[in-house]
Amino acid sequence: MKLFRISVAWLLVLGLSTTAFAGDLLESIARATQQQAQTQPQKIDKAYLWPGAALFVAGMSMAVYGFLHTSGGDFVSGEVSKESMTGLGGAGLGIAGLGGAILYLGSQHARTAPAITIRPGRATLTKQIVW
Repeated sequence: MKLFRISVAWLLVLGLSTTAFAGDLLESIARATQQQAQTQPQKIDKAYLWPGAALFVAGMSMAVYGFLHTSGGDFVSGEVSKESMTGLGGAGLGIAGLGGAILYLGSQHARTAPAITIRPGRATLTKQIVW
């Protein structure tokens, strides 16, 4: 029991003394805010998100329907190119690729979009310029 009390006392001493190493509270808040702003993911603009997602979903639906829907029976057998609508499936893959490209461009645009950071005592506007 004596060892337990000593362990608890040391645990309390070490646990309460770590706040002394934190430094100035204002600097700690500013550092935490800056780290949060840097790690916070940017959202894709809705002008890229909805058209890209709609084209991707529509294209994949067309591809699945075109490749799996057969004219001759239940399932696709050995002669896939003759039984399924490969033209429709290929067009669907192309449309899905276009939707994916729009989503990618939206994510790139979100990465370089201006960011507003509010810190104690100041507000900053950050814009990444690449050439």
